[in-house]
Amino acid sequence: MQKHNKKKCLLSEKIKHIDVTKSRNIHQIINSFNNTSFQSRNLAKCLSVFKSMLADKDAVIFFGLSGAMIPAGMRKVISDMIAFNMIDVVVSTGANMYHDFFESMGFHHYVAKEHTDDSDLRELRIDRIYDTLADDKLFLEIDAFFSSFPGTLEQRHYSTREFFEKLGEEMDDHSSIIKMAYKSGVPIFCPTLHDSGIGIGLMVYCFKNHPESKFSIDFLRDNYEIMQIVKLSKSTGVFYAGGGVPKNYIQQVEPMLEVWGENHPGHQYAIQITTDDPKWGGLSGCTFEEAKSWGKISYSATSATVYIDATIGLPLLVAAMMEEKTLLKNRAERKFIWKGSKLEKIKMQKK
Repeated sequence: MQKHNKKKCLLSEKIKHIDVTKSRNIHQIINSFNNTSFQSRNLAKCLSVFKSMLADKDAVIFFGLSGAMIPAGMRKVISDMIAFNMIDVVVSTGANMYHDFFESMGFHHYVAKEHTDDSDLRELRIDRIYDTLADDKLFLEIDAFFSSFPGTLEQRHYSTREFFEKLGEEMDDHSSIIKMAYKSGVPIFCPTLHDSGIGIGLMVYCFKNHPESKFSIDFLRDNYEIMQIVKLSKSTGVFYAGGGVPKNYIQQVEPMLEVWGENHPGHQYAIQITTDDPKWGGLSGCTFEEAKSWGKISYSATSATVYIDATIGLPLLVAAMMEEKTLLKNRAERKFIWKGSKLEKIKMQKK
């Protein structure tokens, strides 16, 4: 291409200034970001990819949840993502599920309105998560619950998916992520369950209170179960709020299938909301392009990343998608038919 024509091509699309007098809803505002710059445009790209994966009649969508999203006020956003059929599988840190259960028991996280010395907070038995506070003594009550809860279950090995199904079955709080996932048939996998208050309680049950018990969490069952979901899915999409273990766990299913002896093209859709920089080499900042080198993301994947605090980006994307009522209404629910740890089929079922 001649220089003149190349220049003309490169300078063909104008930046369009946002007109808030014409944008009357969140979807319209984020859509207008397609013609702006920096992270606003990336947020618009994420919305576009999200719509594409929801419109794919075959896609099973995995949601990776890391960071202190529940203490930060994202609990209902995530519960609504399940309730409105935006995600099909949840992979979370143990801490987020712990804090979800904590709130389901009627306990709360609190806004830190003023600076208080952390040594003083320790004296008061108040735990701080950046600018959020919680009563440490109430956390101990939740730990004590999990140090006895396995006694209500059949004494055997459980995957974390099975464990959260049993927990959700017993819960009464229908605004809970765990309860909503149970009601909707959305599996929750928690590869870091042991690294949380839930894991602390379960450890006390198994090694102090009931050392003779045959109850245990089998993380290898998790590998087998999540691998089967991807294996039986015609296409898959991923949505990461943050990075960490949930992101890696979802992405490593493709190498897992390869070792199992199955070929898989990688996830076909991918969204990430992150504040982590790729140049440090960590997984949380790893780009989807890099993931292609591992076969984790498809060569032809439709993907987008926005560098923004997930407490800002996640509710905006979800709220915008709530306004896509026809798209959500037409999307069939994915029903996973399990027989023990074997996934027999994924059934597409209209509401």
